[in-house]
Amino acid sequence: MVVPASASPRADDQAVAEVAVLPGPPPAAVRALRTAVFVDEQGVPAELEHDDADAHADHAVVWDARGRALATGRLLDPASVPGLDTGPEPGPGEAVRGVSPAEPAGVIGRVAVRPEARGRGLARVVMAALERRAAERGLPAIRLHAQAAVVGLYVGLGYHAFGPRDLTAGIEHVWMTRSILPGLRAVRDADGPALERLIGGIWAEYPGCVLDVDGEEPWLRAPAAAYAGDTLPGRYRGAMWVVAEEDSAADGAPLAGCVAVRETEPGRVELKSLYVAATARRRGLGASLTRLVEREARRRGASVVELWTDTRFTDAHRLYERLGYVATGEVRDLPDLSNTTEFRYSRELPSQP
Repeated sequence: MVVPASASPRADDQAVAEVAVLPGPPPAAVRALRTAVFVDEQGVPAELEHDDADAHADHAVVWDARGRALATGRLLDPASVPGLDTGPEPGPGEAVRGVSPAEPAGVIGRVAVRPEARGRGLARVVMAALERRAAERGLPAIRLHAQAAVVGLYVGLGYHAFGPRDLTAGIEHVWMTRSILPGLRAVRDADGPALERLIGGIWAEYPGCVLDVDGEEPWLRAPAAAYAGDTLPGRYRGAMWVVAEEDSAADGAPLAGCVAVRETEPGRVELKSLYVAATARRRGLGASLTRLVEREARRRGASVVELWTDTRFTDAHRLYERLGYVATGEVRDLPDLSNTTEFRYSRELPSQP
């Protein structure tokens, strides 16, 4: 839910200190803001507005310089809220490119702005903060149950409506969705040449790194088959994803990134082939793909993610360490053309993303 951003701001509300994203039960100021907007202003029953899901949500809050909550919204993760209602599945003609019904979708809701602070774009600030948080959690898509009066706001943010409109608390709503990772999809065998160009281009940034597909990386000839779960040599039980540039789903399209996960032993998986093209870096894509692997690891019953990384890939090491991975001290040399030496990293997953 969100109220229309129609009122003019007061002069003493102009200084906005910051937007914060807080886990767990919302602060009292947020509950008071939501009560004022949804219960008092819109007539939503209080027992419907404040629910048990609040305790498991991430709450974005825009504070002003005097410490007042000007705007808020929450993100629910299906991994934290079992049975979370994410709306109907898109029907024929309603599917949104880059949003797969098979992928987990976070749900944004309870977006509210103080009446005197409307018209300043604070709802957009809240949405941007929650979308960043969703990407950090490895959620590839967002859904929301928008009030019909503010559908235009969400359309402007890239959301698409799907399913029939309905009445909730006497207010007309419609489900909407958008991709947080545009272009994300499962790898196809036809992606082999594009993956070769992506990985080869990244390796070329490091002196001495040579990509020998047929001699050392034959899985690139049929990457989907390589992760099909067979027990044949050179095949893995796991999954792989690619991110097509410019949200293109066509075979052979340039790739912005890729990542894979491989089951190794009970309770453990290996993160593999995390690569991000130079043109797609500094946007959080590497972190989002890493968290995507962790979500898949939990789904497969694993509690530990491990990886091996070339000692020359120092930028990758900083990313892994920032995301909670710890160098184990183990080192191995590979008998390859690149004279590779690798470090081993490991992360024990928390119970929730």
